[in-house]
Amino acid sequence: MSAHVVVIDATAKRATIKTTPGKYLTDILQEACLKLGYNPSQYGLKHNRKQLDLSLSFRLSGLSSGAKLELVQASRSPSVVTVGLQLPESEAQGAPNGRIQDKFPSTTTLWLVLRKFEAGVAGNGQKRNFTARGVPSTTDGDSGSGRLFYEIPVLRILERELSSFTDLQKSLAQLGFNNGNVLIRLGFRRTEEPLEEAMVKIAEYFKSTGDDTPMPAQNQAPPAPALEVATESNVQQEQEATSEPTAANTAPAEVPERPVPTSTRSVTVFSPPSADTPFSAQAPYNEEDYIPSIEHATAHQRQLNQSSRPKRLPTDAEIAAKAAAEEQRRADIREVDVKIRFPDQSQVVAKFGPSDTGQSLYDFVRSCLVPTYADIKFALNAFASSTPARAGHANVIPENQTLLIKGLKLEGRILVNFTWADNASSATHLQRKDILRPDLRSQAQELKIEQVPEPVQEPSKPAEAGPSGSADASKAGGARKGGVPKWFKMPGKK
Repeated sequence: MSAHVVVIDATAKRATIKTTPGKYLTDILQEACLKLGYNPSQYGLKHNRKQLDLSLSFRLSGLSSGAKLELVQASRSPSVVTVGLQLPESEAQGAPNGRIQDKFPSTTTLWLVLRKFEAGVAGNGQKRNFTARGVPSTTDGDSGSGRLFYEIPVLRILERELSSFTDLQKSLAQLGFNNGNVLIRLGFRRTEEPLEEAMVKIAEYFKSTGDDTPMPAQNQAPPAPALEVATESNVQQEQEATSEPTAANTAPAEVPERPVPTSTRSVTVFSPPSADTPFSAQAPYNEEDYIPSIEHATAHQRQLNQSSRPKRLPTDAEIAAKAAAEEQRRADIREVDVKIRFPDQSQVVAKFGPSDTGQSLYDFVRSCLVPTYADIKFALNAFASSTPARAGHANVIPENQTLLIKGLKLEGRILVNFTWADNASSATHLQRKDILRPDLRSQAQELKIEQVPEPVQEPSKPAEAGPSGSADASKAGGARKGGVPKWFKMPGKK
């Protein structure tokens, strides 16, 4: 039996949405926003002034037919969602209980979640194949000519199945997951489309939707078990290849090198310090440096006086003008200098522009590492003084498409610390040398720290004796002999 709900926006516009007991609140939100002309990714639903969990189905929400829902604006800043991916038996090798998990922003799409898990960027670091699988099929039993057909990933979240490219482009927030944990069960389903044609369509589709990241090289080839089908054409090709070796077959396979970062942007490399003692610890201790002066006390008193005075709150126009000025100031920033400090204390300085994102920063740092460590997960942490302090937010730079200047508010010179992920091996955490590529280490220069010269104190000049020197000395040093001062005597006494 069908029912309906009424969705009301802030301007009292209404949209009547037909529902069924198994309909999801996210579907209701999308239909309402389509009728009212809003972007569903920027809004949520409320019932009786209570935010609804969009991940639940309509029958679980406890709403009655004809209920009125409020369309409210959602938070613009993405939250963190812990995603657990339950793997099928064919892919569960090396995963505890057949499950891998990691944290993602709520704006991450399901397709990007799969891509990060299969590339080893998320999860336990092991590379897998989720989005470019091929399954062989023969036209005449097991001996006819065979062909690889695309095997599309199928995701089950709660009681919902997502298997089309349109469904896989939905973000976690669009499915109602804005915080907490979510378990995704992964499966595969064979299609009737050849693998090579499916790869072309996938590249075109996700390029048009904004996800134009190239397919990982290890995912372009189907898994080994799927290729172990002996067809006549395959056997004939193998015999020709073994009987007539060519120069291309006999030459050793070359491992493709990562692009050198100096080819895309200018970098400056500083070698690790030669001494074990930090330069700041070599300065001599001076106790007078910690004694506050009169200037310090005066400045402190001035701040106390200013903070105790009543201040007028800014008006809405002043707040809007200040926000517009800040946005314009940030739009005028053309580049920032980012210094990455690695575990071996070597440093790499590079410039990043307005179009650079957190993903491009991670890709740049990954290209600076030797191939042995390039595939290990790591994190980039910015100092609190370099990024604006935001309550409830860590200073970890996210590996997503957030802009460095406009989104993360980076400006000037930024110091970023490189840290290995918690799931990295102990040998990786203990590595303290030869982390950068050899070509970068060869051009490294020593970081010179200029010592601030100490202020020279001029010797005090001796006082010159003048004609009235003796008289002044007698007045200053001489004491009045005997008696009590006149101003201290009682009345009537002389």
